[in-house]
Amino acid sequence: MKKLNSRLDTFQNAISGGVWGNLSITAGILGDIIALILFPGYDFMKRPVSSLCKGPGGIFFQLGIILSGLFAVFFVLYVVRTFDDTNISKNIKKWALSFALISCVSFINLGVFCGSNPIVSLIHGASAVVSWISAICYIGIFSFLMIKDSKYSKLPAYIGFSVSSSLSLMTLLFILYYIPGIQGVVNFLPLLEWYNTFALTFWYFVASTYILVKKI
Repeated sequence: MKKLNSRLDTFQNAISGGVWGNLSITAGILGDIIALILFPGYDFMKRPVSSLCKGPGGIFFQLGIILSGLFAVFFVLYVVRTFDDTNISKNIKKWALSFALISCVSFINLGVFCGSNPIVSLIHGASAVVSWISAICYIGIFSFLMIKDSKYSKLPAYIGFSVSSSLSLMTLLFILYYIPGIQGVVNFLPLLEWYNTFALTFWYFVASTYILVKKI
C-alpha cells in the first residue's frame, strides 16, 4: 500500500492539477461542440444537455463526458493535497474528497448511460442528481478551504460558492419538474442546465489556471 501511495504521489507531482482541470474542460467542450454541430435544429430552450447523446454526434458527447470525468478525478485528487493541514481539519478534506469522487464517478456514468431506453434513462437521471448534489458539496467545501488557505485567491472561492448556489437551484427545480402540474412553471430548466454547465466549466478554468500560474 505504501508503494502504491508513493507511486501515486510521484505521478501527481509530475503533472499539475491545473493541467488535469484544463484537460477535463477541453474534453467536455469538444464533445459538446461536435455533438451540437451534428445535431440539426437543436433548441437550447427545449432540449436538456443530455439529449445531445441521442443525436448523430452522440458518441462524441458521451466520450467527452467520460474523458472529462476521468480527468476531473485527477484534478480533485490534486487540489485536495494542496490545502494546508495546519489550519484545516483532515476530516473536512476527507469529506471534500469523498463528495468530489462521487460527483466525478456519477458524471462519468452520465456518459456511459445515455439514451432512450427507459432503464438507461433512469440510471442517467439518478446519476445526474447524485453528481449535482455531490458537486454542490465538494465545490462548496473546496471554496471554503481556498478561503482558509493563504496560497489561494478569494476569486476561485467566490466563483465556487456562486456555482454551488446555482447548482442547488437547478437540482431543486429538476426534482420539482417531476411533480405533476409543476412542469410548466419550470420549463426553462434546459436553459438553466446549460448555464450551470458553463458556470462549472468556468470555475474549473479559473481554479486550474490559478494553480498553474501560481505553481501550487
